[in-house]
Amino acid sequence: CKNRKVNVVIIEGPKGGSGEIQRGKGNDKAIAECGAGQVTVLERKTANWSRAEAQPLMENWLQKHRGKINGVIGQNDEMALGAIEAIKGAGLNVKDFAIAGVDGVSDAIHAVQAGEMVSILQDAKGQMQGSIDVALRAVKGESYQPQSDIWKQYAKDLKWEGGTQKHYYIPWTVVTAENAQSLLDARK
Repeated sequence: CKNRKVNVVIIEGPKGGSGEIQRGKGNDKAIAECGAGQVTVLERKTANWSRAEAQPLMENWLQKHRGKINGVIGQNDEMALGAIEAIKGAGLNVKDFAIAGVDGVSDAIHAVQAGEMVSILQDAKGQMQGSIDVALRAVKGESYQPQSDIWKQYAKDLKWEGGTQKHYYIPWTVVTAENAQSLLDARK
């Protein structure tokens, strides 16, 4: 975004939900980092985390802003995938758009492999394992040591610190063409 001006649309989660709020702040921060006037947000509307709601929303935007949209920010993968379906349905080349999603769902990982979008994986399994360790620490006391592999897997960014932190954040994993197949294989 720093080398050229772009026009984007943002497909949001349900208004007022923590996911929509946090991801919206992240969207705004990333846009601001591009520099003043580099990114114009043409539209911003909810599709309620739904591919089915995102598709007609994007269809309408493609008509309203014919030839002007360069990018799509989906606050989750399902909505980004709905935008892809709308773009294809309009007979446009998906690769002419920069499309981003969040969560690393299987269909999005396949779309990353096809060069149609980018995504980041939210590690639900890691979140669950970490939560269990923290809960067990609360029940068993300070001598409890974590059993999950996530503390090793994410050792650079995730510290156990006795299991007493108010918040633990499992790092996001950028989905790439290089790691996509291994992420899919891990789900089998």
